[in-house]
Amino acid sequence: MVDFKKKLGKKEPERKTDPIEIYNNLDRSSVTGPLRPGQETILQEWYNKRQNDKDLIIKLHTGEGKTLIGLLILLSKLNSGSGPSLYICPNKYLVAQVCAEAAKFGIPYCTFEDNGEMPNDFTEGKKILITHIQKVFNGKSVFGTGNNFQPVKNVILDDSHACIDSIKSSFTIRLPKDHPAFTALVNLFDADVTEQGEGTWMDIKSGDYDAMLPIPYWGWIDRKSEVLKILSNHKEDSLIRFVWPIIKDRIENCQAFFSGSQIEISPYFVPLHLFSSFNKAEQRILMSATTQDDSFFIKGLGFEVEAIRKPLANEKSLWSGEKMIILPSLIDDELDRNRIVNMYAPPEANRKYGIVALVPSFQKSEYYQQFKAKVASITSIFDDITILKKKEYKETLVIANRYDGIDLPDDACRVLIIDSLPVSLSLVDRYEEMCRVNSELISIKVAQKIEQGLGRSVRGEKDYSVILLIGADLVRFVKASRTNKLFSPQTRKQIEIGLEISREASVEVDPEKITKVVTSLIKQSVERDEGWKEYYTREMNTIKPDAPKDDLYQLLKLERDAENEFYNGKVEKACEIMQKIVDLYNKDEDQEEKGWYMQLLARYKYAQSKIESAKIQEGAFSANNDLLKPIKGVTYKKLEYIHGGRLKRIKDYFKKFSSYEELMLATDGILNNLSFGQRAEIFERALNDVGELIGFVCQRPDKTIKKGPDNLWGGVSDRYFLFECKSEAKEDRTAIIKHEANQMNGHCAWFRKEYGADTPVTSIMVIETKELSYHGDFADPVVIMRKGNLKKFKNNVKSFIGEFYKYDIHHLEDDTMQAFLIRHQLLPEDIETFTEPVKHQSRINK
Repeated sequence: MVDFKKKLGKKEPERKTDPIEIYNNLDRSSVTGPLRPGQETILQEWYNKRQNDKDLIIKLHTGEGKTLIGLLILLSKLNSGSGPSLYICPNKYLVAQVCAEAAKFGIPYCTFEDNGEMPNDFTEGKKILITHIQKVFNGKSVFGTGNNFQPVKNVILDDSHACIDSIKSSFTIRLPKDHPAFTALVNLFDADVTEQGEGTWMDIKSGDYDAMLPIPYWGWIDRKSEVLKILSNHKEDSLIRFVWPIIKDRIENCQAFFSGSQIEISPYFVPLHLFSSFNKAEQRILMSATTQDDSFFIKGLGFEVEAIRKPLANEKSLWSGEKMIILPSLIDDELDRNRIVNMYAPPEANRKYGIVALVPSFQKSEYYQQFKAKVASITSIFDDITILKKKEYKETLVIANRYDGIDLPDDACRVLIIDSLPVSLSLVDRYEEMCRVNSELISIKVAQKIEQGLGRSVRGEKDYSVILLIGADLVRFVKASRTNKLFSPQTRKQIEIGLEISREASVEVDPEKITKVVTSLIKQSVERDEGWKEYYTREMNTIKPDAPKDDLYQLLKLERDAENEFYNGKVEKACEIMQKIVDLYNKDEDQEEKGWYMQLLARYKYAQSKIESAKIQEGAFSANNDLLKPIKGVTYKKLEYIHGGRLKRIKDYFKKFSSYEELMLATDGILNNLSFGQRAEIFERALNDVGELIGFVCQRPDKTIKKGPDNLWGGVSDRYFLFECKSEAKEDRTAIIKHEANQMNGHCAWFRKEYGADTPVTSIMVIETKELSYHGDFADPVVIMRKGNLKKFKNNVKSFIGEFYKYDIHHLEDDTMQAFLIRHQLLPEDIETFTEPVKHQSRINK
C-alpha cells in the first residue's frame, strides 16, 4: 500500500476550519454540487464574525440547506479542536434524515450505540453526535445534570421551535384516568377543584373527555407532601420516571390540571440550567425558519434579547418558494369548509399530484373519512408521506394536529388544505388559551403554528403549491387586522396576494359553475401560468422586513426572570419583577392580561403571605373571570342590574368592527364555533357571543362564579334563557343520562333561588338527543336544542347580520334593526321555536 502521507512530506493533512473550504474538500457523493450562494453567505458571516457568539440564531428559508450549514459549522469546530459537538433534532425521524444528509456529504458523524452508550468518537471530539431532544432533556439524561454532566463545546438545535414543544413535553407527567395515582389525586383535591366549577368537576369525574379544570395553586402547595407521597409510590412508572428527578424537590413549583381522561403535571419554569451540557456549551446555535417568530426562545430556551434581535440571516433573500393562498369562502359563501372537503377529500384514480389536509384534531378528520380520505395515525404518518413521495396520489391524506416536522415537497403535495385554526392538546396550553383569549402572545403562537403549516408543502426555492384556507375561524384570523399583523412579512404578503385573488375571483363567480373558480386557480399554479408566476414574483419582491419587537422581547425576558428568581427562592425579587409586568396593563382593554399576571403574582405572594395572596387573587379574578375563583368565593351580580336597550346593545356590538366585512367575518367565526363537536369552552363562549351579537345581556355563571348554568341570557322583555350545553356529547348518544338531568335540575334550582320562582325562564339543553333516560327526570320544564334546530338558529343569526351589507353599520335606524330581528325570528318569543320537547324513555327502551 502506498503511503501518500509520506509522499506529502507530513504526517497528517491540514485540518481546515473554514467551512467553505471544508465543503470543497469533503469526500461527498457525486450528486452533490457546489454550495448555494445563500449557504456561502451564512457560512462566511459565521466564520468571520459570529463563531465566538455564545448564543446565535441562524434564520433560513425552508429548503436553503440549513442541515448542511449546521453540520459544516460543527465540523469546523471539530477541526479547530473545539469538541465535542452535538446536533439535536426535535424527533427520531429527523435524526435519520440528518444522518442521511451527513453521509451524503461525507461529514463524520455518529449516533448512540445500540446499548445506549455515548460513542467515544463524540466524547473525543472526532465526530458529530446526532441525536434527538428527548435524549438530552429528561431527568435521567445520559448527558447528566447539574455538575455531573458530559461536557459539550458546541450545540445546534435544528427546528428549534419544535424543540421547545418537545422539551416542555419531556417535563410533563400525564397520567390516564385508569392510573391509580389519578384516582388518589382526584380524592386529594376533590374539595379544592369542586370550588372551581362543581358542574365541570362532575363531568370530569364521570369521564367527559374534554372537560378540564386546574388545581388551584394554594391547594397544590398546601398538599405538596401528599402529592409527593402519591407520585413517589409510582416513581418507576414509565410515565413518571423520566420527569421525577427534575420535579421531586420542586413539586410546589408545578401546576396541575384534571380532564375527564387524565391529569397533567408540569413545572411553571423548565429548569434548563440543570442541563449543563446545553447550558455551559461555548456556542449554542438555534436553527429557525425565516417565517418563525423567535421571541419565544427568550423564555423557552433562555436566550438573551440581543441574540433574538441580531440573528444571522441572508438579508438579500427576502422570500423563497411559491405559495398561492386561496380563501374560497371569500370568493363565495357557498365555498365553505364542507364544500371544499367535498371537492378534494374523495380519492381520484388519475390524480397527478398529492393533496394533503392539515386539521387541528382527529375529530375534525372524521368528516374527511366520510369521503374515503386517508387519515394518518400517529404511527403511520411517515409511511403515509412516503407513499406520496413514491408518486401514489390517489388518496387525499389528512394529518391531524401536526404542523411541523413533515416534508411534502414537489408533486407529493401541490394542493395543501389548512382546515380551521390550530388548537392546543396539552392541558396547560388549553388553560392559557382559555384565560387569555385576546392576548397578543397567544395569537402569535397561533400565527406561528399556521406558518409552520403553510411551510409543509413548499420545501425549496423552486417548489410551489396551492394552499386552501378553510374554516371560518382560520379565515377570520388571517384576515383580521389585529391578528394578520402577527405573521412574518413573507406570509403577510402571501396572504395579501391571496385576498386579492379571492376578490378578483369573486367578481367572476357564476352560481352554476362556482367550484370551477377554485379549480381554475389551482390549474394556473400547477400548470405554471406565466402571468401568475410574474405577478407573484413582482409582489413578493416588495416585501419589507419588520423592525425588532423590542416590547415583546422585554416582556418575555421579565416573565423568564421572574420565574427564574422564584425558582431560586428569591420570592421578593420575583414579586418585584412580576409587579412591573402587572403595571404595564392599565387600559380597559388590557384587563384580561392584567388579571393573568396578577394571578402569577398571587402565586408568588402565597409563599410570603396567604392573606396578601388572596387579595391579589380576588383582583385577578375581578379583571378576568376565566381565572381561578378566589378562596373566599365571589358575589353573583344578577342580569337585571345591567341596564340598556337591546337595539343599543346591538349597535354597541357592531362598533367593535371597522366594516360590515369584518363584522361578517367575526360572525362566521362565532357561528363556526357554535357547533357540536367543539370543546365545551369554545362552544359556550360562542353561545355567549351570539347572545351579545343579537342584543341580549349574557353571562356564563358556571365560568364566573362556578355555579349555575353554562349560559344565561336576559335583559330583553323580562325573559330569561338558561342553557346547559353538551356540545361534546357523541352523535350516537341515545339518551340524556341521569347525571345530566340532575345537573340541569341543579341549575334550574339555582336560577329560582337567584331570580325567584315566578320569573319567566326557558331552560334549554343543547344536546344531540331529545330522549331522556328512564332513570332520569327533570324537576322543571326543559326543552331541547338538537343539531337541526341549532343549525336553523345559526342560519337565522347569519341572515340577520347579512341584512346589513348595504348599510353603514355604525349609523343604523332602530326601526330597521327591529324589522330585521322580526324577519329572522330573533325576538325573545321566537327563541323557543328552535327547540323541541323532551321525550321520556319508557322502561322497555331504556
